[in-house]
Amino acid sequence: MNDFFTRQLRSLVGTVLDPIESAGTRLLGIVAIGGVAVACLIAAIAFISIALDQWLAQLTGPVIAALCTAGFYLVIGVICLLVLRARNGTKPQIPPASVPPAEKSDVSASIEDTVAPFVAILHDTGLKREEVAVRLGTEMAKQLGPVGLVATALVAGFILQRSLIDSNKPPR
Repeated sequence: MNDFFTRQLRSLVGTVLDPIESAGTRLLGIVAIGGVAVACLIAAIAFISIALDQWLAQLTGPVIAALCTAGFYLVIGVICLLVLRARNGTKPQIPPASVPPAEKSDVSASIEDTVAPFVAILHDTGLKREEVAVRLGTEMAKQLGPVGLVATALVAGFILQRSLIDSNKPPR
């Protein structure tokens, strides 16, 4: 039974998941290569710092060489912070959206219009429990909103999966 649901879900969602999976694979490759590049840059900066310090130590002495190297990195850090601050200050202002968000009543009416034919069919065929279940689901969809509804569906799916697994186990 579980394999049946898995196959059905893969056939329905497979076409949607393929581009997401390929994009995820590309992103993972980019992150891996970027991580190696950042590690190499950190190592290069460390060796350049050591070489700069030793070269300055030969010219001026060890204390002044350490101070010059630290001052060099301090100046680079301050410049980077100033550039970052200037960059954030010149962000283009995005005008507010001209389309008003959908009202709760519009969403509720849309849900009612979508479910009404199914409720009518269930009522005409005499399936009272199923009709009540659909009406309760409709009210829950109206009250919870999209995020709460998805969370509820996930929890219900986990509970259903557990019950299917437990019902397939032979009694001890």
